[in-house]
Amino acid sequence: MRWNQKQVDDYLNRGKEDEPESVLQKKITQWARDRGYPCLSFRQSKKAQGFLAPGWPDLTIALDKGRTIYIELKRQKGGYLSAKQIEKALMFGQLGHEWYQVKTWKRFMEIIEEEKRIR
Repeated sequence: MRWNQKQVDDYLNRGKEDEPESVLQKKITQWARDRGYPCLSFRQSKKAQGFLAPGWPDLTIALDKGRTIYIELKRQKGGYLSAKQIEKALMFGQLGHEWYQVKTWKRFMEIIEEEKRIR
């Protein structure tokens, strides 16, 4: 029996549903690089103050055919959006951009499959 890519990913990620945001961010960034998609990876910190607007998403990925997605990463347990993050999510939506909250690798892959269907 041969596994498809989704089955391989599910097997490799079993038991990792509540990874720290930093681990999930590295995996998604590596995924984008491996496929040649430009990816900006930001974490709000004191060093980023003044450079990033409060509430700016953790990841910005440029996909095929002019599609760009914005991703806010959160832990599965206890990860909540701040008021500024909610404000940015609403702003991106009103402007017609794709903004997602991602808590697991599985959710990220579902978003990518959804984006493929849209294109």
